[in-house]
Amino acid sequence: MSLLRVVIDLGSSSSRGFYTLEPFHPMLMLMEPEVATVPLGSLEAYERNKMGESNPEDSAWIEYEQKCFAVGFLAKKRFNADKQLQKRKFELALAKALAIVGAIADKHNLENGSSVHLGILLPWGEFEDRELFQNLVKTALSDYKFKGSSKAFSLELFICLPEGGGILSRGRGASSNIKEQAIAVVMLGYRDISILLIERGEMRKGKTEPLGFSKMVESVMNQTSGLNVDRLIWAICKTKKNSSYKALSELASSVEPAYREHEISRMRNAVANSRQEYWMMLSNWLKLQIPRNVDEVIIGGGTAHYFQSQLNSLFSFSNVNWCENLEAQIVNSFPQVSSKSLNYRLTDAYGLFFFLCSQRMSLNKEVVRAGGANE
Repeated sequence: MSLLRVVIDLGSSSSRGFYTLEPFHPMLMLMEPEVATVPLGSLEAYERNKMGESNPEDSAWIEYEQKCFAVGFLAKKRFNADKQLQKRKFELALAKALAIVGAIADKHNLENGSSVHLGILLPWGEFEDRELFQNLVKTALSDYKFKGSSKAFSLELFICLPEGGGILSRGRGASSNIKEQAIAVVMLGYRDISILLIERGEMRKGKTEPLGFSKMVESVMNQTSGLNVDRLIWAICKTKKNSSYKALSELASSVEPAYREHEISRMRNAVANSRQEYWMMLSNWLKLQIPRNVDEVIIGGGTAHYFQSQLNSLFSFSNVNWCENLEAQIVNSFPQVSSKSLNYRLTDAYGLFFFLCSQRMSLNKEVVRAGGANE
């Protein structure tokens, strides 16, 4: 039977999966983060009435224990699902993992009975759920349906690391000895921010706070009206990249010149105020969590790059590591991610992927100690 090795990052902005079959050839799967509970009849009607044929990851739905879930693009576009930021990542993780494995199986004709080595990243605040998730996903992978077709796989290896563990294991220089240093890992995502503190090779502290980029987006939404969240996020990021507010003008809905200018001005002020307010909250929290005696601060996540210059100043007392070498490897292997500014959102999953592929452990053994790949 075949072997699938896959690492899944359950991001709130997108679900990311690096995987390989045999022989070793890394591939990337991206899915929207939305999940929707849907009646089986609605999904069967969708299958009967759809025109054309999309990629399996864009038409993904799963059936497990008499419940059905649309996942990703299908959930978002057909069933109007939202990102469900109020839920823990763990609560949506099973449906996302089953959908990604099912989509990979359909794309590559992976036969039932094949083995799966699975790596998962969870926020530090949900890391205690790792054993429960391992048991759930092991049982679910052995008997579920993907788009109406029965799937049955054997989970033979499961590795769960806290978010930041991937870049810690792969994003540091080979000459750097983790056993002799104090290291902080800072992960800034869309929903959460997390920190890990490692001293002389051992995890000393971890913490997660719901202070992700969504807080800034929510603040802008509260000061404006009629904006689409996804388009607003795109415009905010574009505005920062180009140091121009031109992208915001594309969001203005009014055709009346006078009101259009008022609308654009209000959006500009909202973004500027929200950016300042959010950075103040973020920087204050980080100052409280990161001691000034750390030898290195490793930074990852899409939100981090939005505030790159500010973070460099904030951590000027230490060596700041942006994992550029890891990003370069991703861009070299997957050139398409650069145009979507995804390279720095993928580093954590990419690091864990190579950590997973390097393991030769007993069945279902779980790795929980950060930094193991550097020892």
